[in-house]
Amino acid sequence: MKHLTRIQIGALREQMLAREALLASEIERVMAERSAREPEGREVDPGVVDLDSALAIADVLRDQHEVDHIRAALGRMDRGTYGRCLSCGTSIPLERLRAQPDAEYCHVCQTRAEGGG
Repeated sequence: MKHLTRIQIGALREQMLAREALLASEIERVMAERSAREPEGREVDPGVVDLDSALAIADVLRDQHEVDHIRAALGRMDRGTYGRCLSCGTSIPLERLRAQPDAEYCHVCQTRAEGGG
């Protein structure tokens, strides 16, 4: 983490905490909406209801996955290992962390993990 200043780490932490709060409120809203939603006295096509439910669940799972990655990155900050590639240990450039503060891998290892090299 030596390649990052305390100010940079603090800004990245704030960015992640804000994103985590936004995602948590979105998850809560979707779940509350799902539990409160009932057919309004008209016949509803079960296929539409199933598709709508599946899409809502997929959104919640995607958001929860991102929250999990943010929390893992915050944990790395607390342990002093934030900003280092989990695969090769090299420093992750600040520009990459600003774009994706929960990045776990440097660009080379991320590309390799995605099957691109």
